[in-house]
Amino acid sequence: CRGFCAGDAARSGQSKNRPCTGLISISCARSGAFFKGGTVDLAKGERFVNFDFALVQVLLWIMQMGLHRIIISYDIACKYHINFMERIAERSWPLMTPTEQSLFSALIVVWLVPKFHLAAHIEGCADKFSFNWTKNVGRTCGELVESNWAALGMMATSIREMGFGHRRDTINDAMCDWNWRKATGESE
Repeated sequence: CRGFCAGDAARSGQSKNRPCTGLISISCARSGAFFKGGTVDLAKGERFVNFDFALVQVLLWIMQMGLHRIIISYDIACKYHINFMERIAERSWPLMTPTEQSLFSALIVVWLVPKFHLAAHIEGCADKFSFNWTKNVGRTCGELVESNWAALGMMATSIREMGFGHRRDTINDAMCDWNWRKATGESE
């Protein structure tokens, strides 16, 4: 697709002196809650390996719950999903055991692109990866993670200067607070 830099190996952060150039986090497309174990620091821009690790941690947790159908919404799902099974089964660095891979293969996994991001994709993507044409997703837009980042974005200038442990604790606290406020404030 055109115009998306996410997943490009050459993409990197603005400062070469920083060990971390960003953050990837997996959240629920319906509730907006951040998933435990689904947050990963980016070392040199957004690469598939970073998202693979975060996504596999969440998928393993979801598989333990016994769900049979999983909808994955990602800005670049059209190109990301292509070799997903090969990447997570890589012999030199497998992210799932053979047993977990067979359980995952039995699941129905649907890859979709969030509605706002879909407009910038080519027409083939718009038809194949649209929430609008997918059964049993309701009126989900898939963009809820963006509102999560808007709420957490105010921390960016503060955490930029923190050491690794303090930065990690601060982000974790903010995400747990976000989950708590979402869970307790849904009825309001």
